[in-house]
Amino acid sequence: MTARAVVLPGPVAVIPSAKAAQKLAAQQRRAGVAGGHGDVTGLADVVAEIDRLSRAGSLPARVEGDDPQRLVVYTSRHMVSLYLTRRGDAYSLGHLAPLNFRDQERLLRAAVLVHCPAGWWAYHQVRDVPPGWSGHWASIARAWQAAAVTSAPSTLPPHHLAWLDLLTEVVEATRDIEIERQRTGRPVPYRRVTSAQEERHTARGVYAFHLLRPASELAVGAAVYLVDEPELRGRVKDLRDRQVVVRFDSAVDYRRIPPQGALQVQPSDRVYRAQLDAVDALRRREVVNPYLLAGLVDRWLQPYQPDHAATPRESLDPGQLAAFRRALTVPDQLLVLGPPGTGKTRTITEIAAACVARGQRVLVTSHTNRAVDNVLERLPAEVRAVRLGNEDAMTSEARGFMVENQVDALREEILAATEGPASRLAAFGGTDAPLARWQDFLVSQVAVATAKDAEVRAHTAALDTLVQRINAPLAAAMAAAVATVTRARDETRQVTGALETARQRHAAADARSRTGWSAFFFGWLAGRRWRQVRELEERLPRLRSALAEAESTRTALRAQVDAAVSRDPEAARLVAARDTAVEAARQAVGEAARAAAMLRDALRPVVPLPAGPPAGPADGTPVDPAGWSGYAEALGHAVGLARRRAALLDEWRARVRQPGEDLHRETVRYADVVAATCIGTATTPLLAGLDFDLAIVDEAGQISTPNLLVPLVRARRSVLVGDHHQLPPFLDDEVKGWTESLARSADVPAGKAEEIGDLLRRSAFERLYQDAGDGHRVMLTVQRRMPETLARFVSRAFYSDVLETEHPGGHHDPIFAQPFAMVDTSDQAAAVRAERAGRNGEEWGRRGYVNDLEARIVTDLVTAYVHHYPDWAVIVPYRAQVDQLVELLAKSLGDAAGVADRVGTVDSFQGGERDLVVYGFTRSNSRGEVGFLRELRRINVALTRARRQLVVVGDASTLRAARDEPFAELFRAMVEHLGHSGDLRRSRDVSDLLAKLARERG
Repeated sequence: MTARAVVLPGPVAVIPSAKAAQKLAAQQRRAGVAGGHGDVTGLADVVAEIDRLSRAGSLPARVEGDDPQRLVVYTSRHMVSLYLTRRGDAYSLGHLAPLNFRDQERLLRAAVLVHCPAGWWAYHQVRDVPPGWSGHWASIARAWQAAAVTSAPSTLPPHHLAWLDLLTEVVEATRDIEIERQRTGRPVPYRRVTSAQEERHTARGVYAFHLLRPASELAVGAAVYLVDEPELRGRVKDLRDRQVVVRFDSAVDYRRIPPQGALQVQPSDRVYRAQLDAVDALRRREVVNPYLLAGLVDRWLQPYQPDHAATPRESLDPGQLAAFRRALTVPDQLLVLGPPGTGKTRTITEIAAACVARGQRVLVTSHTNRAVDNVLERLPAEVRAVRLGNEDAMTSEARGFMVENQVDALREEILAATEGPASRLAAFGGTDAPLARWQDFLVSQVAVATAKDAEVRAHTAALDTLVQRINAPLAAAMAAAVATVTRARDETRQVTGALETARQRHAAADARSRTGWSAFFFGWLAGRRWRQVRELEERLPRLRSALAEAESTRTALRAQVDAAVSRDPEAARLVAARDTAVEAARQAVGEAARAAAMLRDALRPVVPLPAGPPAGPADGTPVDPAGWSGYAEALGHAVGLARRRAALLDEWRARVRQPGEDLHRETVRYADVVAATCIGTATTPLLAGLDFDLAIVDEAGQISTPNLLVPLVRARRSVLVGDHHQLPPFLDDEVKGWTESLARSADVPAGKAEEIGDLLRRSAFERLYQDAGDGHRVMLTVQRRMPETLARFVSRAFYSDVLETEHPGGHHDPIFAQPFAMVDTSDQAAAVRAERAGRNGEEWGRRGYVNDLEARIVTDLVTAYVHHYPDWAVIVPYRAQVDQLVELLAKSLGDAAGVADRVGTVDSFQGGERDLVVYGFTRSNSRGEVGFLRELRRINVALTRARRQLVVVGDASTLRAARDEPFAELFRAMVEHLGHSGDLRRSRDVSDLLAKLARERG
């Protein structure tokens, strides 16, 4: 970004235009924001942010065009066009629009940073701007010219381009690794297949497969094929419990599908397309945060001050509070290291709620659906949150936040809320509607009154001619009295209308003088308008008195005229005709007043009412047909408006009832919090074109750099929460073979292969956290999940011994004396405790291992514990051992489905927690081979899942002498810790105790 700073020596005035105010007010109404008045108040927040940024010297702006002279300034949410006034003393706010990628790209090319210590001030009209003020256009134009001339072409630095090229290769490498993983992954077995009901409505085959076990490998939309019939391919249409509905790509004969078999997942390009799109957005500079690439590559982060005054809703410990306060003001990126049990979800929830309270739109995302749902379920009720993604992967509570469910509820709410207005407006619907007939009656009575008033005037003129002939002085006096009444009546009517307008303008200014940055200005304006109201209120009674006196004089003279001509037959006829016409006019106006009252009562709840009505005949004043004609016309306009609103509301309610995507898009657009997985943010059409003020990424330590970029390119700033001491995006075993083969390729140098491997092994969170300054990283250090003795070892082994513990304690275990215990099988004969090779069913087609002795001990432990700790889990490193344990525990406990959900590999339990966790090392051999165990982060995950009791089972002789020295060192430290702070038992002793407990329980 090429920028030039400019300091403005004096204050700057802004006059928001009505068009801009109306546009923002419409946006506010759509968003459900109160206060959209279509006036300056609707723009208060926009101008206030311009003022705040300018006072801080960080208001970005560009000069666009010379005629008219236009200054475009950028707030956190809007692009605002300011037009210099003719006198050059202020700017008219003529246009504003939500900030988008294109605006960010323009700023990257060139900008000026406006610093105005005296601030920006809003005024209602140009004439209100104080004399001597200036828009300082010349200073701004000079700074802009310097920025535009020196701005470099829109190309990235070479090292940024090289990093993006490398990242593209990482995406391709990730795709290759996942393809290989899925190719060698376990098929999902099914026990039977049935025809789905939808098959009757489509030419393609749709079948339901009933699985033997839960299938975490499958997801709605995943491409699959039949292992025994590879050419039969389709996509998962629905997934519930152990039933998978697959729609095949072409019609499939039911007899071709094996009654028992297995489904195999096919690789999908959806994830990799999203990752490559994110990389391309960085390459094109089409990202919301223009400094994102510099932060990722150069580790350049902007300085800032945490909001030390911010207070969360719930109490937070010091580490959580530090993360909370920094997250509210960090301008680009904050990294929060959260070891297990340190309250990451609580911290994330508080950050999201506080940012929403500040008017920011927040994206909550993670690698897994479970992590996203955890945050979503803790948000306060007043936060409008939506959940996007696969319904079957969500918790039941999170499904309530789905867009579809919210739209259904909103649709019913809208229809219920508009039922009353719709029924009231229905009275104006057609030409034969009741109120339409009242309007016709009003018009007809006004026409009668007008006609009768014309007769009165004609008879009066004829009488005046007779009087002129009989008594000229009396006629002259009568003519003067009539003229006086006319003048007095016109002046009274004008002042009455002016008073009504003045009262409305005073009320508007008074309402705006109570809150907001412009309260002082509107307070002054309200006082000025109140003086106008008082002057008119004092003047009006005098005018009414003069009118009454003039009318009294006219009435007296009229009586004299009537007496003077009473003996003339023609005059008597004219007087009688005049009086009859006057009475008819009065009756017609009375009927018009009654009709007008009916219409006003009906119109008042639905449209603004016109001023009036004119004085009626009941108050003794003369008939005013001209006033009633204008009032009837005004009421006719109001009735027409009500009819148009009735038609619009009927059409709108009809559209609301119809299914469609409009409400879905609007629900997402105006949500405070949007929750989705990282890839879900790019693969959900409802998020197209939407950006965020803040992205909060949970489990960031598990997320690869390409995956992390997918949500980050949408956000102005981010908070990454994770733990790089637990499982990374890809483990060494997964990457090693690929990088070795890549290095052997003649096209890829060994150094580059290693760079790609490093980007695969280490998450962006890990690299960024290590390089970030103290202001941009914080560690949560108080854990509340694990018992203290277990937490002490974890803290020393993985977290530099900084973890503190707040745990209720209270150990009441029927088997072990401490909540951290180990069953050592090295007391058994080597042949008894030894591992044996399993099938080639692990990832990448590697051979697994089974340990029969450990499996029996674990089964006996869980069987003894199951009533004491109903919430339990068994974790082992190999799938082969998982299968054996599921079989043994299902026989012992009699709940095959429940057992399968509680036994798994380390990878499947990351992020979970249970009261009891039993971990089996499996490996036992004389060679010191530990295989998967050498990945220490797997051990960290396994040890940190337990809330009350952790039992590890393994051959200490093999593990202590492991050929992998880091693992051996960790295990020896664990045994030492168990010796003085835990419970270390021989397997025979534990087996004897379990047998005794079994006998006692019968």
